Amino acid sequence: MKCPTCGANLQIEDEKCPFCGNPNPFAVKHRQDMRRYHREFQETRQEVEKKARRYNSFTAKVTVIAVLFVMVIVMIFVGGEGPFYIWSSQLERDVEKNAGQYRQMLRDYEEEGNWRAFYALYDAKYIGFTDEMQEYRVLEFMIADYKGVLNELTRYRDQETEADVSASASRIANHLDSYYKAAGRITYEGQYYDESYTPERQESYARITKDLEAALFTFGHLTKEELALLPDYSVAKKSALIEEGLLRETAKNRKEGEE
Repeated sequence: MKCPTCGANLQIEDEKCPFCGNPNPFAVKHRQDMRRYHREFQETRQEVEKKARRYNSFTAKVTVIAVLFVMVIVMIFVGGEGPFYIWSSQLERDVEKNAGQYRQMLRDYEEEGNWRAFYALYDAKYIGFTDEMQEYRVLEFMIADYKGVLNELTRYRDQETEADVSASASRIANHLDSYYKAAGRITYEGQYYDESYTPERQESYARITKDLEAALFTFGHLTKEELALLPDYSVAKKSALIEEGLLRETAKNRKEGEE
């Protein structure tokens, strides 16, 4: 199975991705399934034992053993990722069947700079769970961070209190750190991502970066000089710089309100 965040290979028992550290949603579902099947196993065993008392000892033992055997087989199937295998196989078949259509739609959204539509399609069709269209994987990671920055800027503008500025700046800084590392191929060095760093993809990265920095300039009140230095800053320094910009926004709006 693939990590929904970075696309790395995961085992069903991995609680977190060993590469990006994000939680593995399939591990959670697997544990839930196992608890449910264990509960059903116990309930079925109790019911069988209860009914078995009505028969002679030999018949009861044979019945219990047979039912328990079937239940064990079911639990082994679940433990062997049976439900996940069926689900993931269906996803892979769907993406493979519609690969041409999905690739064209992603290409159109990329050319238009419609990053939200690109992300919505990629996410809704679980394209990242398959090996299809690997050339778009890093762009999808970058759009996720781009969306995260925009959401934080919007949330702060709606609240706009100095008490929230540090938390907002910290979250934006973490998104930006991940974003710039992906854009500069600092995070993804493996051959697995070679298709994501072609000249065509790099051109798209430049365009979305321009959109991102325009938002930081307009809503985060960062200067062009600060934006130029932002990719090279540490997370802490990014956070401090963004906090200064957000406070400038707050001070400006307060002054306009007083006037």
